Amino acid sequence: MNKLIKIVGGTLVVLAAGIGVTVGAAMVLSERKLNRVVDVKVGAIDLASYTPNMQRGEYLFLTRGCSECHGAKGEGRLVIDDSSSGFYVYTPNITRGGSGAAATYTDTDWIALLRHGLKPARTPVFIMPSEDYAQMADEDVAALVAYIRALPPAPERKAEMRIPLMLKALYAFGVTTDASEKIDHTKPAPARVPSDLHSQGEYIARTCAGCHGAGLAGGKIPGAPPSWPAAANLTSAPDGVMTRYTSPEQFREMMRSGRRADGTPVAVMPFESLRAMSDAELDAVFGFLKTLQPKASGTR
Repeated sequence: MNKLIKIVGGTLVVLAAGIGVTVGAAMVLSERKLNRVVDVKVGAIDLASYTPNMQRGEYLFLTRGCSECHGAKGEGRLVIDDSSSGFYVYTPNITRGGSGAAATYTDTDWIALLRHGLKPARTPVFIMPSEDYAQMADEDVAALVAYIRALPPAPERKAEMRIPLMLKALYAFGVTTDASEKIDHTKPAPARVPSDLHSQGEYIARTCAGCHGAGLAGGKIPGAPPSWPAAANLTSAPDGVMTRYTSPEQFREMMRSGRRADGTPVAVMPFESLRAMSDAELDAVFGFLKTLQPKASGTR
């Protein structure tokens, strides 16, 4: 019996030591990865040369998720507080007040953030889905940045991010990636917003990629709190959600109300932003999604 106890005790000690080493490695490697400098050529764009449209900038701020994550006035806000995992995110103040994260951003810094998922020091952002904005047209970037720069200075409120150990481990070992790893840094963004309806729908739908995947086939959202459901498949697959919507009017109603065609609520979608979109943009997105070829659900 004493021998068995010693064997079991020794095994537990080894297991505990192994867990400790894994935890330590996850902590060190994830921090090292988050602080790495990404060698990417950031294109120089004179945003002022596009004569930024402030009304368009405000529209983009409200409909592309900026206000949903950073607050209606760019002051920062609580976006994740998952008690089950300890995942907590209070976003940065992006106004020029209170030493906000973007207070001194140059044009190049904004391009690095939106197009490449990189901070001014060229280290990666982790929570921000820059992959959604990487192909935003120059004229829209100019309008959006001009609007953000014109926001009234908000008082300082320190941004805070507490990442669960499991997510740190997944990130450290490449299972979960940051935005800079998802972006094709060699693909040039358009100078202007597309003019034809189908291309406009595709252009707008790119902001869905962060949750629904580059192929819009849905699946578990990498890096999201464990309590969040998998993103829906937006392709024409038999189990895809777009099969429920046969008209632009139905689709618009869901995007504005947060409820499916059968009346059940949709979880996690950024309806604060979506309901602010114009009928024309929602109809363009609907038309584009209806043309997507079927892909297996969960393949993102």
